[in-house]
Amino acid sequence: MDRHTDASSKDDAKGLLSSVLANADVEARLAKMPADEKTVTICSLAGGEFTHPSWRKPWEDYSATETMELVGEAVEPAISQIDKGFVPVRLLAELTEMRDDEIDYRIVGRLGSGGTGVVYQAHQRALDRGVAIKVLRNELAKNDASRERFLTEARVIGGLDHPNVIALHEVCIDANGFLFYSMKRIEGTSWDQQISGNSVVENVNILLRVADAIRYAHSRGLIHRDIKPENIMLGQFGEVLVADWGLAQTIGSSELEHGSQQTIGGTPAYMAPELADGAHTATTFQTDVYLLGAILFEILTGDPPHDGRSLLACLQSAARNVIRDTKVVGELMDIARKAMADRPENRYESVDAFIAALNDQLKHDQSVRLVRRAQSRLANAKNDHQYEDFRVADALLMEAIDIWPVNPGALETRAELQSRFAEAATSKGDYDLAISIYASADRLDSEQAAEVRELIEMRVSNDQRNSRYSVLFTNAPEAGLLLRMDGGFVVEANDAFRKMFGYSNDELENKSILELNIWKAEDDREHLIDALHDTGILNNLESKFLHRDGHAIDVLISGCVVDMQGEAMIVSTIRDITIRKKAENDLMMSRQRLRDLQRLAGLGTWSFDTQTEKLSWSDEAFRLSGRDPALGPPSFDEFFAMIHEEDREMLRDTIDAALASGLAYELTVRQIIAEGEYRNLLHKGQPIFDVEGYTIELYGVMIPQSK
Repeated sequence: MDRHTDASSKDDAKGLLSSVLANADVEARLAKMPADEKTVTICSLAGGEFTHPSWRKPWEDYSATETMELVGEAVEPAISQIDKGFVPVRLLAELTEMRDDEIDYRIVGRLGSGGTGVVYQAHQRALDRGVAIKVLRNELAKNDASRERFLTEARVIGGLDHPNVIALHEVCIDANGFLFYSMKRIEGTSWDQQISGNSVVENVNILLRVADAIRYAHSRGLIHRDIKPENIMLGQFGEVLVADWGLAQTIGSSELEHGSQQTIGGTPAYMAPELADGAHTATTFQTDVYLLGAILFEILTGDPPHDGRSLLACLQSAARNVIRDTKVVGELMDIARKAMADRPENRYESVDAFIAALNDQLKHDQSVRLVRRAQSRLANAKNDHQYEDFRVADALLMEAIDIWPVNPGALETRAELQSRFAEAATSKGDYDLAISIYASADRLDSEQAAEVRELIEMRVSNDQRNSRYSVLFTNAPEAGLLLRMDGGFVVEANDAFRKMFGYSNDELENKSILELNIWKAEDDREHLIDALHDTGILNNLESKFLHRDGHAIDVLISGCVVDMQGEAMIVSTIRDITIRKKAENDLMMSRQRLRDLQRLAGLGTWSFDTQTEKLSWSDEAFRLSGRDPALGPPSFDEFFAMIHEEDREMLRDTIDAALASGLAYELTVRQIIAEGEYRNLLHKGQPIFDVEGYTIELYGVMIPQSK
């Protein structure tokens, strides 16, 4: 069991309850009664005896089953001096015998009962309306103190003009002296019948309206003392009405000041310690605060705070403020715990403070829900609409913080959002946006913000460089294209390109290079793209471009990837090499004719391509070397392996010197024919150049020599 103790708490209750425990008969009776959630009153009488409304008294000859009913053996209390003269007489059916046209109120059915009275549904003939009437119980009907308290209750309700307090119509006495009062009939049920089926939020909102009625009563100096779900009526149209003010006391009354006519009154399952102890002088407005906290405890756990195997055990638990065990925790439970503190001064100082705490919690709960929505938006943020997701999430978090400025979840989530937003903006090149986010997060001194500032400086430098480059690019003598890396769209084509290929500005700008159909060989285009993706640069790719009219132009293409304002661009130059290719083709044809003549003359010829590093042999070369033509031409290493080991280095050095100097060479070496057999061959070679003077081939002849 949870125990809330302080210096004044003891194992046994004090005051009236101590006296009850000292009376063996009363203690035995209380120990036999169930610990239900009904209102009880235990009064001390002048002779030291105790009474309870459900106990049978020696002078009353009615059965226990009739104590809560009006119908039964009549009790004739006679009109008391307490209510004579100002309580009007009204005639009730079933309580007196009379003709129908004389009846003021006709009882329709029984609605419920409390510690001092029974409530009936009735019909008021004068106004032809349904009402509820509360009648003083039979066994109390001729007790002046009970009648006075009943009238006091009626005056209390009649003096409360609040939308959450049941309106009282009139207080009356019938011809036989039975006191009753009529009040508004509410179509609905008591809260205790609905509380378990409602959500926590729904119940807390009902509790707030109940608390508002109690706050109003406190402003009139009244303490209710028996606030519980059973005494709250819920109407069909949203009405919330506090009923049963039978135990209400007025601050400053003689009972509270002097503790006269001590009474343990209330419902033990909800009682504050001072109520269970019967200590009237300790009853304050904070007693009702305790009861409101007890209802909040039930809303959260499903049970009122005090329990026991019997009514006596439950009273003792209430007097010691022993609260049920529960695993429920959270802000609402903290509010309930504070409201149910042992000492009144440790509770909320007023119902207003209790209401404020609940309203704050509702705001906190609303703030937490907004944070959850923001977190869900962040978790599902996609790259294609990331900015929008971030902005929506930030708006939700700002609303959550506006509702609850110190919400830790909102503050932490917004810090995470700002960090992610700034990183996303940086990755997209939106450096100014990233800096503004870091500024709003008060993180301009962070390393991330410093990195963004460096990127901004680099961008400014790049812009200046790109601006200068644009001027050079536009006026360059060689054809040039500026393309977006992503998609290959033309950003700019210089004058030389448009002139070389016959296009206008409108036909080029913002067009994909694929749309222009400018490549004759698609393989060359793929080779260029792969090289740019892999290394960011490619030089001197020979290909053919198509003129706008369709004829092919031999070109030499170079390209590189550059960053322009945060975007990857391809800068390419295209050189027309038509004349060079014609000369090379003519040279190749001449060389081919020479090879053909040499083949006819039976000379073994070979050539070495300096770009592919491949060796080519004529049929006569295979014959002279003894190599099987099916094996194909040898590699350079295989070629040197066919030379006598004493001549290899000399031949290798001679060939390297020819490639380096561009001069012809002539050298006789021994060629291996078979193991131990050699053939002398005269090797003659001549480097071949392209039109620009670069060595592109080494051409050689092998001539057999006599030994």
